[in-house]
Amino acid sequence: APEGLSDPVEEDGIQFVPDTEEGILNKFWDAVKHYDQVITFNGRGFDAPYLMIRSAVNKIKPTRDLMPNRYTSSSHVDLLDQLTFYGAVRKKFSLHMWCKAFGIKSPKEDGVTGHEVNDLFNEQKYLDIARYCLGDLYATAELFEYWDKYVRVPKGR
Repeated sequence: APEGLSDPVEEDGIQFVPDTEEGILNKFWDAVKHYDQVITFNGRGFDAPYLMIRSAVNKIKPTRDLMPNRYTSSSHVDLLDQLTFYGAVRKKFSLHMWCKAFGIKSPKEDGVTGHEVNDLFNEQKYLDIARYCLGDLYATAELFEYWDKYVRVPKGR
C-alpha cells in the first residue's frame, strides 16, 4: 500500500482499501469481467485508454475490451459520447455541468476537482482522492439513470 495509508477505512458502508497500482489494476480487471456493461463519463477519452496502458506497463492482461465499437456496442456506455450525440454537439461539457443541468449532486460540490488529484497524491492524501472518486462514481451513476430515463431513445425508434 502507498505510504501514509496502510489499513482499510470504512465510511458510510464503503470500504476504502489501500493498495499498489498493480494491486488496484488486478482487482479492477478481476471485478470488471463479471459485469455486462461499463458506464463512464469520458471513459472512452480517458479512463479506458489509461487503464489499458497502465495495465500494460504493469504487465497485466485486461479481462475485457473497454473500447468496443462506440456506435453498436452497449457494453460500454460513455455518457459524454451519448450526451454529445457522438460529437454532433461540438461543445463537450463537463460531468459537473451535466450534473448541474439535471439537478444531480456534482462531485465538485465537496471541494475537490480532478485537477487537484495530482497534488493530493503528492501530499499523500489518498483518502481525499478516494472520496472524490466515490463522489464521481455516484454522480456518473445518477447521470446514467437520468440519461436512460429522459434522453436515451429505444433502439428501432
